[in-house]
Order: sequence, then C-alpha cells, then structure tokens
Amino acid sequence: MKESLPDTVTKLVTSDGVPVFLVGTAHFSKESMNDVTRTIQEVKPSIVVVELCKSRSHILMLDEERLLREAENINYQVISHSIKRHGVFKGLVYILFLKVSAQTTKMLGMAPGGEFRVAVHEANQIQSPIFLGDRRIEVTIQRALSACSLWQKLKIFWQLLFFNESLTQEEVEKCKKKDILQELLEEMAGEFPEMTRVFLNERDRYLALSMQSAARSVKNLPVVDPSKTRSVVGVVGIGHVSGIAKVWNDVKFDELSELERIYPPSRASRIIKFSLKFTFAVGAGYLVYRILPLQKVGERIGHLKPHLKYFW
Repeated sequence: MKESLPDTVTKLVTSDGVPVFLVGTAHFSKESMNDVTRTIQEVKPSIVVVELCKSRSHILMLDEERLLREAENINYQVISHSIKRHGVFKGLVYILFLKVSAQTTKMLGMAPGGEFRVAVHEANQIQSPIFLGDRRIEVTIQRALSACSLWQKLKIFWQLLFFNESLTQEEVEKCKKKDILQELLEEMAGEFPEMTRVFLNERDRYLALSMQSAARSVKNLPVVDPSKTRSVVGVVGIGHVSGIAKVWNDVKFDELSELERIYPPSRASRIIKFSLKFTFAVGAGYLVYRILPLQKVGERIGHLKPHLKYFW
C-alpha cells in the first residue's frame, strides 16, 4: 500500500504489528491537504491522529471566510464577550490571535490548519475517531520558559512584543512548502537551544507515544469494520516526521509523566510573570484604543472593570 501513497507518507510499525502512516504536512499547503485526503481514503484507518491538543482544537473551526469576517467585525461587544468567556488575559490573547491569523490568511490565501480540518472531514466520512495527539500547548510553553535563562526570557518576550513583519511573495510561497515551526526553531537553535528541545524534540517523543497509544487501541479492538483496516493515520508537521521515526523504537509510556510535568516557577520567573502582566495590561489598553473608536474608549473602560479580576 505504501507504494501508492504520497511521498510525504512515512510508514512505521508498532511492536504489536499495527501500521502507522505518518503524513508530513507543510502549513498553508493545498498539496498537503490533498495528501491527507488521499492517504485516509486509501488506508481507511481505524483511528486518525492529528497534531493538535484540546487548547488548539479551535483551529478545526476556522475557515478563510469566517476568519476574515470575524476579524473585520471586532468591536466592543466581541471583546467584552471574549473577556467574559475566557478572562482578560486569555480573552485579549484570543482577539490578538484572530487579528494575526486574519493577517496571515490574507497574505497566504488560506486559513491555518487546513490539513487538520481535511483529516477530520475524511475521518468522519469513514466513521473513524479522531485523536488529539499533541501535548497541551500550555505545558509546552511553560516548560520552554522554565528551561530558558532570565536573559533569554526577556529577549524572547521583547521580540514577540515588537514583532510586526510582513511577508514577501517569495516568503509566502516558501511557507506553503515547509514546516514554518521547524524552520523557525532551526533559526533559534543557536540563541535558544532549549526552545528547540522543548518545542521540537520533546514533542517528537510525545507524538510518537500518542501514535503508539492509538495503535494499541486499534490492536485491542474486538472487531474492525470490514471497510477499514487495523491501522492508524497520523497527520503532523513535516518537521516532526524524522524525529518521530528516530525515537519510534525507543520511547516508553512511562515517559509521559515527565513530558507533561510543569516545574514550579523560580523567583525570576515570578518577577517576569508580574512584569509581563503589567506590560500586557498596557498593551491591552493600546489594543482597545486601536480597535475601538476613540470616543467610545472612555465610556467602555468602566464596563470592563468588573472583569479585571479574571486577569490575576
């Protein structure tokens, strides 16, 4: 079967003999979406695993038209609803994510996560369950920050705070053919080696364990639908494929507790957290100022005060 699948597919086999077909995808790539469709239709797996966690599963609900429409219609009601639902910090982060995603969508001509939406659609077509196989993004970020020095943390946050880059057409086409995260982490490796370890290497191991866990579930199925195979299809960024294959025979399930552990913050981290909240509060005010008409800002601030408790 492997011979008839796209070149982006890597076949791995568990110790129990369950085949796992990894589809390596490039973000913002219609070719990758086609590869996912073709692989699931040909393999007809019992389970499909995607490189998402529960916190990032909202990406499955995005599409170009909706993303752009929501970004264009951001007003006080939208911001207030987001704050009430998620709290000030997460609510405003969601609004910022919406704006940034819309900008990227306009530049690239498609919303992020298309390969995952296609995977869910195709899995539903054959009535196979979807597994969210990635580590929680909150855990990954906190582990990455815990691994960085105070100076590295400050440099990262400074760069993120003032990041405002547009893409050239050449860069746009490049984004459609490569794993953006892998390329970014490779560029950061010299300056922030721990970020690469946490975001890439640790997640390679976590994803490998997720694929093997799904394969174990398939192996234990008493009956497999005759229209499907006792197999798994995994949809991951192409930058993870070689890492998953490399650790495939070495990972152990007892690693999960360590990979999911969040270390208590150091004194320096607590200072940074307080500073970031102060900076974010200032940035939030600037965001409201930029998004809402100037004459409405003053009267709206009072309405936001009851929700400020969620920030802390």
